[in-house]
Amino acid sequence: MLKTNKNQILLVALMFAMLGFSSCSKKSDPVNPPETAEKDYSFLVTAGTPSATYILHAASLTEGTATTAGNGVETDLTVVTAKGGYYYATNSAGNLVKFTSDNKKITTVKEIPFNKISWAYWSSFYIWKDDKTLIFFSVNGGKQYEYATLNVETMTFTANGNINIPVPPTGYYYWGNSATFVGNKLYISYTSNADATDLSVNESYLAAIDYPAMNNITVTKDARFNFPSHYTLHMPGAFNYNGTAYFLNSPTIWSTAMQNKPFAIYKVNNGSTAVDANYFYELTDRTKEEALGLFNAGNGKAIVKIVDKTQIDGSSAYSTKFITDYYVVDVVSQTKTKINMPRSVAGAYTENVIVEGDHVYIAAKTADGFYIYQYSLSSQVAKRGLKLDGVNSLSRFERMK
Repeated sequence: MLKTNKNQILLVALMFAMLGFSSCSKKSDPVNPPETAEKDYSFLVTAGTPSATYILHAASLTEGTATTAGNGVETDLTVVTAKGGYYYATNSAGNLVKFTSDNKKITTVKEIPFNKISWAYWSSFYIWKDDKTLIFFSVNGGKQYEYATLNVETMTFTANGNINIPVPPTGYYYWGNSATFVGNKLYISYTSNADATDLSVNESYLAAIDYPAMNNITVTKDARFNFPSHYTLHMPGAFNYNGTAYFLNSPTIWSTAMQNKPFAIYKVNNGSTAVDANYFYELTDRTKEEALGLFNAGNGKAIVKIVDKTQIDGSSAYSTKFITDYYVVDVVSQTKTKINMPRSVAGAYTENVIVEGDHVYIAAKTADGFYIYQYSLSSQVAKRGLKLDGVNSLSRFERMK
């Protein structure tokens, strides 16, 4: 049985501390989104005392101040993802809601029952297949993989059911899901934990699945990795480049008690059904640093959070201590470049990075306050831009149009 007592409590605590409801992808091309005459960026934040959740909008990321004081709209919806100017969220009734917002109001476009899948934030994730197709995944009871495919234009589910990945042996459950598409091949990377100890079996699995039939499933394992970058729902942990899928192994202190395992990138070559046995890119000194997130920056590069592991004394450290640096990681040349910005709060499982062409925008809470930092991939220069005034935490940052 899934060990909800520890894992769910830890996850829920961390989610609410950091409002960690974020997506695994935003646009079909996250690096070169379509240009519009008027830009709109949104921030899902907490502010005030007692803290409340707001959706805040701004037209520019490079200057000015955005504040919830007389601005933004308070919400109790749990945002799952956003695309094309619309948000997708669950409400207190457990329904799925498509809505828009501005700095004054929320407008519901459609609300539908969300009963095609056993959705739970500690065991669920999703992927955008294209601009019209959103696929939800869950692991029912930690045993059975499920999916439900949503046409977001009509807000109807077009397919759902079980994915025939073999269930784990008695006394174990599946955990640590990360996923990406390469064409019509779906890859899900995951691990298995013991009920009695919540410890990983010390290896990772890869399921290669044909989409949309969700069949022709091949499962392989790799003992070099033990914990795929967890909670794809809250932060991307995989992407594809030139037909190759890249994943991050991320056995953080709060998510697993396993020690001396790598924070490393592994890959699945185009058309393969197994992890490449000859590729291993370790990002950190595993005794001193953690690596979180794999934000696609284009051209075989990704933005990764590197956290000072020596300063982590509990799950709260991820949301309270200034222990995080950002790096541009080249998964092809296996090199990394530090972004010259102040250390910030990790916001470990948050969607706080946007890439637009040559520019990377990072929403970061530093000792000086909450700001958007703009980084040029070509000049390798970072500049401080928009200030988020009065904001306690941020869970989502994205371009809406």
